[in-house]
Amino acid sequence: MNITALFSIFSVFIAAPAIVFGFIYTMRRGKDRVEELRLKKEMLELEVEKEKLHLLALTEENRKYDRLIESRQDVR
Repeated sequence: MNITALFSIFSVFIAAPAIVFGFIYTMRRGKDRVEELRLKKEMLELEVEKEKLHLLALTEENRKYDRLIESRQDVR
């Protein structure tokens, strides 16, 4: 067989589909990575919000204890 014929068959049936599917795979992997990072960012934002609420609860608890201490000092 002629080398040109072998090269053209190789190009049409192996190289071209490999390149096309390689680009498709790379694009899909990139989209999946972006989605993963978006979800990770959202999880971290929720963790920050959870910590803010925890600090708010601790602040309110401290205010409650401060009022209890002040009321006991007023009684003495």
